[in-house]
Amino acid sequence: MSTQDTAQAGAADHSSLPVTLRLTADEIEKAQILARRDHRTRAAFIRVMFLRGLAAYEKEIQSATV
Repeated sequence: MSTQDTAQAGAADHSSLPVTLRLTADEIEKAQILARRDHRTRAAFIRVMFLRGLAAYEKEIQSATV
């Protein structure tokens, strides 16, 4: 994911919907710390991590089917 994609991933999107997920207290604390370092809200940071993980997963699936 490029820097521009990452920046756009944190931008407000009026067509987005909230999603509930379960994290441990340690995972939430780690996300909060890393979000602060990245100057993002915790929710925006978690979304960026999801998008990066999704891109990696899709690449992994694509390479497995080739």
